[in-house]
Amino acid sequence: MDVSGPELATILDLTDRQIRSLADQGVVTKLDHGRYALAGSVQGYVSYKVRTEVARVTKDPGEARVRDLRADEIAMRLEERSRALINEARAEALGIVEEICGPLRSDLMSIPARVTKDLALRKVIETQIDGAFGVAAKRAAVAAADARAGSGAAETSPAPNRAARRAARHGRPAR
Repeated sequence: MDVSGPELATILDLTDRQIRSLADQGVVTKLDHGRYALAGSVQGYVSYKVRTEVARVTKDPGEARVRDLRADEIAMRLEERSRALINEARAEALGIVEEICGPLRSDLMSIPARVTKDLALRKVIETQIDGAFGVAAKRAAVAAADARAGSGAAETSPAPNRAARRAARHGRPAR
């Protein structure tokens, strides 16, 4: 059975111009001027579509390898930048903590002399303040080690109860 170009275009959901282009490529079977073999043209068009889709999906394996390597390289660069940003943020945070804690320690250590003239009581208060800063320094060292190791312990561990927080503040084990 033969059909006209417009009829074949309607059947294949194409334009008449696309049908002529496919005929020039040998995809559809042209009989006479403007006439096409229906069965041969449909089979040719289906084969053409399958070939082009398979080629589009599979492409060159070398090209896929290059694309995968590029993706890996981009991921590594992003990871390096991320690490650099984290290190910069960590250094900035430590600087801020030092700006706050240095003067705070001086301010707190001056309180005993301003509050009492009793030297023994001053010594007790200074010892307690110094002990609190020692405990805070240990907690900071553990948190910094966790952050460097990437353990995220602070994110994954459950929130401590009130007694555990109080014990940690005073440098004692929780009951």
